[in-house]
Amino acid sequence: LRVSVEAGGCSGYQYKFEWESPDDAEDSDVVVDRDGAIVVVDRVSLEFLRGATVDFEEELIRSSFTIVDNPNSESGCGCGSSFNAKE
Repeated sequence: LRVSVEAGGCSGYQYKFEWESPDDAEDSDVVVDRDGAIVVVDRVSLEFLRGATVDFEEELIRSSFTIVDNPNSESGCGCGSSFNAKE
């Protein structure tokens, strides 16, 4: 799973999740393997995600990956996919 942060969304930045093999990671990417779950993050996005948790939520209307407990976020939108970064 590749996790990245892009400009956009209703709060300034948005999380992006894409299926990607760790074998396709760039040399500059960070690959995290925790309890068998492998996450690939580029170095720029890592600064926005450091200390955050990647979670998978299952609800009646959708199931999706999400970022929770991001210490680099001041606030987020109601949908949970975008956030305002701390200065």
